[in-house]
Amino acid sequence: MNIFFFKIYNYLRLYLFTIFSNISPNNKLKSNLIIFFKSAFLNILYSYKNILINLPDKKFFFSSGNYWQRCINHLNFVGLYYDSDKLHKSPVINLTVINFNYKNRTSHDLSDAFFKNEKLNYFSEIIYKLFSNSNYNNILQWYGAYYYTFSNKTLSEKQLNKINNSVVLEIGPGLGLNSLIYSEKNKHEIFFYDLEQMSEIQKKIENSLRKNCHINKIKYFSDVNNLEAKLINKDYVIFSSYAFSEFPIKLRKKFDDIIQNSKLSIFLSNESFENVENKTYFLSLANRLKKSLEIKKFVYPSQDGFTKDHNYFILEN
Repeated sequence: MNIFFFKIYNYLRLYLFTIFSNISPNNKLKSNLIIFFKSAFLNILYSYKNILINLPDKKFFFSSGNYWQRCINHLNFVGLYYDSDKLHKSPVINLTVINFNYKNRTSHDLSDAFFKNEKLNYFSEIIYKLFSNSNYNNILQWYGAYYYTFSNKTLSEKQLNKINNSVVLEIGPGLGLNSLIYSEKNKHEIFFYDLEQMSEIQKKIENSLRKNCHINKIKYFSDVNNLEAKLINKDYVIFSSYAFSEFPIKLRKKFDDIIQNSKLSIFLSNESFENVENKTYFLSLANRLKKSLEIKKFVYPSQDGFTKDHNYFILEN
């Protein structure tokens, strides 16, 4: 009986941590209220069946501070209490990782010939089967942006050859679904760097993926020094979709040597985040590391309007 009440206590404690953590990406009152009530409701709806699960032998503490520190409270809760096929229903996952619930895509949205690509549809079908009550067209449109990035629509043949012959390090890999693309490109290990809480969620997805298809071995890191040590003597390329460009400057600085030693680094970025102008930042980074910098507009069929000012920042020797 004591164990029963202890599990209830832990569930309510971690749920309250989410209640007191604002994860709205802006300071607008309407946005704050919508996300607050949505999180409060959905976090119970998709977790209550797992209230009595056995928790890991780990003490969870309330996290406060910048945006990502506040997200940790939600990620802890989601990682523990959501089933893997329901992760896409979580507000924090939708806000920070995926947006295939952003709006329902129509056949008109997917009319471009690119969306007929056989491999893209194969990968999208795998992802669709991972998540219950998901929308295939939404997944196709969302995942297509990553497939488009790693194609000759975006990268040169020389850049693609570097990817084909290198370990891929993804910084902030979301749910880790790009492992499908990387495993098609080569047979090398995949390195993921993220918050420890996100890594635990990614491992859930990896386990689900391996039941349906082959993916390369994945190594997870949440410590930059450990990551850097494991990359020594490896040929590697870096990819980050928004995550790196939303890091605090202090954390970005820790990656200088890792970026310096990469064969190719591709950063998809918004214009600014928490008062950091990303174009200015990447120009300075390239100059500091003595790397060439290519700035390329993010262009994609069925592109959402809010991404039309986003850029790729591509660093090479």
